[in-house]
Amino acid sequence: MADSSQSDLDYLRNVAESGAQAPLIGGRFLVIWGGLAIIACVAHWAIQAGMVPIEPQYVGAVWLGYGVIGLLANFIAARGLSNKPGIGSIGNRVNRVAWQYVGIGIGLYFAGVLFSVTALDAAPILFDSILTIALFGYAIAFAVTAALSSEKWLFGPAWMSIAGAALSPAFYGRPELYLLIAAVILFAAVVPGMRLMGKEPASSND
Repeated sequence: MADSSQSDLDYLRNVAESGAQAPLIGGRFLVIWGGLAIIACVAHWAIQAGMVPIEPQYVGAVWLGYGVIGLLANFIAARGLSNKPGIGSIGNRVNRVAWQYVGIGIGLYFAGVLFSVTALDAAPILFDSILTIALFGYAIAFAVTAALSSEKWLFGPAWMSIAGAALSPAFYGRPELYLLIAAVILFAAVVPGMRLMGKEPASSND
């Protein structure tokens, strides 16, 4: 019985150490999706504020482009990651799954809002709530990753995301909402992504 308990403790210690010591790999995805989101948010603001000669109903094309370009860039960026040392650590596995489910959640919520607005005559202002949901998803992914890795500073982006999400409803229906979200994403996703990229190890076959 004692030997079994010690084995369990040794296993848990090894798991914890693997998550704490291995560098996080995936900063490129924060830069890609965050950078594209900033561009889309600024474009959305410019259209809604009348800064460009484009009818507001065409703003959906901006987000369609964001999704298509993001998926293509994501596919290209993912190539070769399997050769990165530490890719299988618990920290990286949790980080990967957390962001995958955040992406799925945002996508499904968007689909639900789109259906509600187009088929059920819900108020179009519901589209603004997608940004709130997205930032709360960011916060959870950052916090879980920070807790299971050595990158405790990621709790900072988690709190920035929470703050942005909490402030966002006050700007619903106003173009300024998209500038606010662009600023939050810059400091809570793109800058951290660049920092993580700088700490990534080279591929094992380099």
